[in-house]
Amino acid sequence: MEILISIRNLVNQFGKQRVHDGLNLDIYRGEILGIVGGSGSGKSVLLRSILGLDKPRSGEIEFSGQELTHLTAKDFANLKQHWGVMFQRGALFSSLTVADNIQFPLREFSTLEPDECRELMYVRLEMVGLERHVADKFPAELSGGMVKRVALARALALDPVVLFLDEPTSGLDPVSAEEFDHLIAALHSNLGLTVVMVTHDLDSLFSTCERIAMLVDKQVVAGTLREILANPNPQIQQYFSGGRAKALLKET
Repeated sequence: MEILISIRNLVNQFGKQRVHDGLNLDIYRGEILGIVGGSGSGKSVLLRSILGLDKPRSGEIEFSGQELTHLTAKDFANLKQHWGVMFQRGALFSSLTVADNIQFPLREFSTLEPDECRELMYVRLEMVGLERHVADKFPAELSGGMVKRVALARALALDPVVLFLDEPTSGLDPVSAEEFDHLIAALHSNLGLTVVMVTHDLDSLFSTCERIAMLVDKQVVAGTLREILANPNPQIQQYFSGGRAKALLKET
């Protein structure tokens, strides 16, 4: 499989606390990778390092063969146009309508005319299962599930190669969370996306992710669900030993 993102010898440290210590991880083109781990294991820090929001103390992160930590700010900004990012709480601009939120990256980074941006915005709304009239609403008028879908539509605005999702089902009721999982799977299949998902939702992990990267002892253990479950590491066994995990495993 083609490696899209390669992380080598990553070290993240805040004061005396070392979060990652020589972490290595490959993310393959076209896969759905779930990043999991206990509280404080560094899931969000890893995602922020890839996105360039946190600068690692040392190590290398490559995207399609380009080493990110050595790029100029301009080159990094151009490269990030190939990425779609959906943050945990949506991170929508509260003063902008849904239409303007989704069109924001199009206006900033594309050469499309205003009417083309608006039409593409409607296409993205439809892709995430929202009707056209939602475009005129403000984020405060939306339910939590709708906020997630609008944030996803904005993340898809520039036709990204890879989609980064930070706790995509957090705060959703079980039915909405399951619908969102199905939506991610459908978009992945229809658009040929690479999806990197930080999640604590075992339902999402088991039903959606093709591979799992678990943060353990400041490193990553990666593999299929079966490979992870067969790993004798006590932290991994404890993480998947709960009643909910066992019930889900019986269904898979």
